[in-house]
Amino acid sequence: MEFEFNFGQQTINSGLQKNTKKYASVNGSALPLSQEELVFMNKSTGENHVMTHQVLQALSLCQEFKSIDKHVLNISQNIPELSNQVQAIEKVVEFLINKKLLIEDKEWIKEISSASDKNEIESSGIVIRSCDRPKQLHRLLQSLVKYQNKFSVKFPVQIYDDSSSEKNEKELEKICDEFSKEININFYGSTWQQQFIKMLKVEFHTSHYLIDWLLSTNKDVFSAGRTWNFALLNNAGKKFLFFDDDYIFESRVSKKEKNLLNFSEDVDLNVGFALGLSDIRESSESFDQDVLTQMIKSCGKTIGNWISESEIEFSSIENKNLLELQRINQNSVIKSTGNGTWGSPRSNSNYWLYSLEGEQKEEFWKSREVYLDNIEASNLLHYSENYEAQSLTKFSPSAIDNSTLSPFAMPTNRVEDHFFNAVSLFCYPDQISLHFPFMMGHIQTSKRDRSSQNHIAIRPNFNKFLADYSLTLLGLTDAQDPELRLKTLAKYVMGLANSSDFIIRNRLKEYLSQMQSNMVLSLQMQMAKSPDAPVYWQADIREIIEANGKAVLKNDIPILEGWDKSMTESECIKKARLELQTAAEAMELWPDLWKFCQIKK
Repeated sequence: MEFEFNFGQQTINSGLQKNTKKYASVNGSALPLSQEELVFMNKSTGENHVMTHQVLQALSLCQEFKSIDKHVLNISQNIPELSNQVQAIEKVVEFLINKKLLIEDKEWIKEISSASDKNEIESSGIVIRSCDRPKQLHRLLQSLVKYQNKFSVKFPVQIYDDSSSEKNEKELEKICDEFSKEININFYGSTWQQQFIKMLKVEFHTSHYLIDWLLSTNKDVFSAGRTWNFALLNNAGKKFLFFDDDYIFESRVSKKEKNLLNFSEDVDLNVGFALGLSDIRESSESFDQDVLTQMIKSCGKTIGNWISESEIEFSSIENKNLLELQRINQNSVIKSTGNGTWGSPRSNSNYWLYSLEGEQKEEFWKSREVYLDNIEASNLLHYSENYEAQSLTKFSPSAIDNSTLSPFAMPTNRVEDHFFNAVSLFCYPDQISLHFPFMMGHIQTSKRDRSSQNHIAIRPNFNKFLADYSLTLLGLTDAQDPELRLKTLAKYVMGLANSSDFIIRNRLKEYLSQMQSNMVLSLQMQMAKSPDAPVYWQADIREIIEANGKAVLKNDIPILEGWDKSMTESECIKKARLELQTAAEAMELWPDLWKFCQIKK
């Protein structure tokens, strides 16, 4: 067969723009035809191209957007047979461009920015989760009144309460009544919740246990996820803003704000440290824009429509991998939004602080006195400088597109947000979570002892285990329907629940070992980067490394966080099997609950 692409046999029709235009290779699959040739299918177009194995090797070296001269240099340096064949490489590169196997960055940007038909989605306003904190709720509603007056806007408010006592619930309901003249507010307390559960049980009379698991009160554990589930069902078919009661509707921006759109998946939020709230205000600026309206309007739009309406500039995609960028397209929907915070952090641990780089690391450890305050992460600015279009947000979303099926949040224990975000990505593999470059106030009044965990090995809970397991299954179905995808995930989770004791034990053990070894590796690399770091920082790093290293080698029963530490191995496996089975059954039931509530409303 005659080669379509073969080094040394082509002629150049026009000069290559070596240093200005940036190109990257498309995603494709290759099938061998002989020892020398193969057929390569462009997955974007479905077109086949015949080429030599050597050309495919060169194509695989061009996955990141770079100028032609950099691609030519990279190919000549990595394929020994072509080290002295620059002209031959240039010829084939030009033919790859002409055949659309190498595409220009501007072409991808133009495609992702294309507008499509618009679909207006009804908004429910703001959903607030409350729990035993009347002072925080009062402060939040007070800030909302100020916000609404400032921007001449009105947001309906729904408050879903998870208080542990009737006294606290009544106090919160009284606060809502106080603000009812200024805010269109609805309080969904225990009485309404029980009526809602009863309604579902009448309709789904064989699923009482699962409905209770998803929605009923559990006073013994953290159960904010169940109130999230009430909001998702009560607002099925709509979108809404979503905050906890310890937020303040006062938006601020970093003085480093750039306001570009970035598509990188691996960008961490920036961190700024402060000694108090006054220090935070001095190191940031008030953001005088109606960000709540911006977020709720963005949620549910395609990224193409949002870009075309926003007329936003892109940050450079040079050196970005096209194969990773092609996960999304102009019709990818913004299923959620996120924002930064000023005040208290949203994480319960401080491990992440030891992965800071550059100036942020220097600020973290700059003196022992400051360091001891910073490790508790009491007063932070946590933000992005740009708009970040990501597949998976790291925290609870600030707006949720619930116009089409959303998954449930794990009803009990923490990391319920990561589970929701991960399963949402499984349901919508091309989804976008759009992180905005501003910070909203988030102030916890109770002191959190985050540094005490430094001598304890990292031990994720079941919610994180199941979320991360779901992420490993992303590519195992090509289905587009989110309901079918969620029920497919249920089958895989049930399959794990139905596996042998040996497999379940090893799955848990492997997961814990991976988390702990990743922590050791990451911090070892940090130590290597900073040999002259302050001794107090190094001492804490060594303590975390030692704790996690010992845990990896100890070969203990793989008990997850929140489980009884005195369990035997058989009890641990039984616990995992039951929780997996229940979660899988809930995934099967949830779409029916959601559709029923959408129609009922």
